[in-house]
This record gives sequence, structure tokens and C-alpha cells, in this order.
Amino acid sequence: MQTILIHGGAGGVGGFGVQLAKNAGKIVFSTASAHNHEYVKSLGADYVIDYREENVVEKVLELTNGRGVAAVLDTVSAKNATDSLDMIAYRGHLAHIAGAPDYTKVKPFTKVISYHEVALNAAHYIDDMIAQADLAKMGDELLALVAEKKVAPMIERIISLKEVPSALEELSKRHVKGKIIAEIK
Repeated sequence: MQTILIHGGAGGVGGFGVQLAKNAGKIVFSTASAHNHEYVKSLGADYVIDYREENVVEKVLELTNGRGVAAVLDTVSAKNATDSLDMIAYRGHLAHIAGAPDYTKVKPFTKVISYHEVALNAAHYIDDMIAQADLAKMGDELLALVAEKKVAPMIERIISLKEVPSALEELSKRHVKGKIIAEIK
């Protein structure tokens, strides 16, 4: 069974990642603050590592008997993505949404890591209709999983449109659990 490390498992993107990976039969590792461990486990994580108190690299290598994980989803930062390179097994994958890693950290012809930038807005920016249709299909598939109760929507709270600026400020601090939904009336 393949392993995956999802950074920020309590957040909106990370929380969906944990659930989708578990639904796909993966062994799921995640990082989260200690007070969010039970929440992330309820989403399906097999192991949750407190990134504030534990050395994540050492813990992942310990839990994988030194091999590392087959894949990492980094939702945190370019530095975190770079640090994640030390936890990826041979022929592993790194998907990042918050900044690319320093690719020079891995010497050529060693780990053979593939890198995947997740930038959904790019399909709209470059006006690629095929990519946009593919994104719409993935969105429909995710909504179907939510409707079938195979994936929890993780709605933390519903806010009014006038509360959006303060919610965006809160989101920028990167410590929001689940999703904040703006209701438009």
C-alpha cells in the first residue's frame, strides 16, 4: 500500500487531501497542531505529526523504516516543500500549492522525484478550455463524493459577504480548521 504525507491536514485543502487519499486506500501521514490531531484522524489520517513539537522528517523516516513516503502534498510553503524532499522515497512525488521547492536540494540521478505544481487558477489565466472542463469534471466528482457522504465538506463556519475581508485575513495566517463558507444572499 502506498504512503502519502499531507501537510496541513486540518486545513481546507489538506483536509480534503487526507480524505481523498484514505478513500484511495493510501496510508496517510499528516502534519497538524496538537489540538487538531483527533480532527485530522477523524478525516482518515493514520498518523498525525505535531509539526511544532516534533521533527517531521525524523518522525516520517522512523514510521516508514527509513524509506520515506511515496508522495507528499505540501499546502504550506516553498520552504516546507523543500524540507519535504528529505521524506520522499525513491521514485516519489511532490505536489505543492504554496510554493515550489528548491529543486537543487536533490542531486540528479538519486531519488528520481517527480514534481507537480497545483495551480488551478492557471487553467483560467491561460484560457485553456480543455483544462477548465477537466477542472469542472473534478469539481463535480468531488461534490458527488460529498453528496454520497464519502467525503466530509469540513464546513467550520458560514459567514456573511461583509465578513469576507476578515475571514481572508484569518485564512492568511494559515491556522483555520476546515472551510469557511461565504453565504451570498
